Amino acid sequence: MAQAESALSPTRSRTRHEAGFFAKYWMAYLLVLPAIIVRFAYTIVPLFRTLWLSLTNMSITNPGEFVGLRNYAMLFQDELFINSLGWTAVYTISATLIETALGLAIAVLLNQKLRGQSTAIFIVMLPWVIAPMLASNVWKLLLYDSTGIFNQTLTVAGFSRVPWLSDPFWARVSVTLVSVWKNVAWVSLIFLAGLRSLPKEVLEAAEVDGAGPFTRFFRVSLPLLQSTTLLILLLRGMGEIQTFEQIYGLTMGGPGTSTRTLALLAYERFFTEFRYGYGSAVNMWLFLFAALVGFYYSWKLYQAAR
Repeated sequence: MAQAESALSPTRSRTRHEAGFFAKYWMAYLLVLPAIIVRFAYTIVPLFRTLWLSLTNMSITNPGEFVGLRNYAMLFQDELFINSLGWTAVYTISATLIETALGLAIAVLLNQKLRGQSTAIFIVMLPWVIAPMLASNVWKLLLYDSTGIFNQTLTVAGFSRVPWLSDPFWARVSVTLVSVWKNVAWVSLIFLAGLRSLPKEVLEAAEVDGAGPFTRFFRVSLPLLQSTTLLILLLRGMGEIQTFEQIYGLTMGGPGTSTRTLALLAYERFFTEFRYGYGSAVNMWLFLFAALVGFYYSWKLYQAAR
């Protein structure tokens, strides 16, 4: 009997501890409850609604019947979906890696003790605060084939014009570079915060041991920035997968379908063709890829924090 009571005592003590914890922090849970309700109403409910729509053939002229996985099977017979999927992957990887590398380089420069540092940080942050659609329209004016400032400058300098927005290859390059220009400021800001939070004792010890600037950066600072780097890859990877305004404002997915991402394809199927079931299936694939990226880097962050 005594052995049985001793075996149950850990469970009882844990239950009492949990009850005491909730009794102590009940006000905190009560204050958080409205945010949880709003998140559920505006995120979880639409997600399950989209999932249900993806299993139907609903359109503007059809109330919708349950068709199971037919929409998902049709996706892989849709050449436009396959092309959009491939371009989304290429665009996401390219933009995320360039933003991360360039943002780290800018953060290192901004972290130097130089005059006018605050002004430099302000200038670097400007692209980040510009609305994506506005930034895209401004860049479109700069990149026009005939009247764009870039091509006019090239012509004056004796070079041939570049079809920035009318050639599939250059349109993809332009879309990626504009995205990097828009988002690298945010990446620089996060890296700058990470650099300034590094323990000075470790850096000073490395300097005393004779490590040069490059050695200190690659052997000390960069490993200590692992969590910051993973966080940036997590957020920017998920953000680039879902990019819509910048590409829509700059090329509208063209020329042809060369810069059409999954987000643009879902928009066209849902709001242009009014094929709600098929568009929801594209949206669910978009959600799946973003969730996979988020899960992968979240797991990496968890491992780095252990």
